[in-house]
Amino acid sequence: MERFIGNILDYFDEESPEATEFRRLYSKLKNLYAGQNIKNLLITSSTIGEGKSTTAALLACTVARYRETKTILVDCDLRRPRVHQLFNLSKEDGVADVLLGNKRLDTCFKQSPLENLKILTSGGVVDNPTELFNSPKMKDLFSEIKFYFDAVIVDSPPINPVTDALILAPEMDGALMVIKAGQTPKEVVRRAVELMRNTGVNILGVIVNNMKEVLPYYYDYRYYGYDYYAKSIKAA
Repeated sequence: MERFIGNILDYFDEESPEATEFRRLYSKLKNLYAGQNIKNLLITSSTIGEGKSTTAALLACTVARYRETKTILVDCDLRRPRVHQLFNLSKEDGVADVLLGNKRLDTCFKQSPLENLKILTSGGVVDNPTELFNSPKMKDLFSEIKFYFDAVIVDSPPINPVTDALILAPEMDGALMVIKAGQTPKEVVRRAVELMRNTGVNILGVIVNNMKEVLPYYYDYRYYGYDYYAKSIKAA
């Protein structure tokens, strides 16, 4: 699998317009849900190719910089893992290995270029991620993660193709859904929202991606912009 030279932080300067937008996003979340103590977030999408992994990575960087919050980014997309690539890390020794009982969680945390941001990659290849997430060890995994960290950002698989995100969502305080502007059909987004609501997922809002050019093409998208709509899917 192709490895990137450097990591995503090389293209995410703290004073850039993109970093400013993510700070606004995080501040809006904290203001809108001030009474709910929202600190553990699931990032998902309705289908593949909408930018959820990049969004999860940049949001985790933002949270880690915010008041020096001790943060971890967890790659729970065991089918199409991307987080390790974005930070130029090894995929092995991660979520799957802990759930299978092959590794202790505290030995799998990987350091990012940010002091307060650790990465838990996807780990080794597994045949049935859904079965793994349905095991009792999954709750134990997140209980332990929350013990070590102040904020948890989870990159999960998209909603429509598989049920993994719906299984993971109850372990988080809420979910943000990424939509690729101009490409994701409205009915696909509606179906994903319906599935989330039917399973009681706390949908915090929608991040609209692909609104302006900001990231290099080898980080998935030549055009990558953000807008945020709390409790709304009208932008879809």
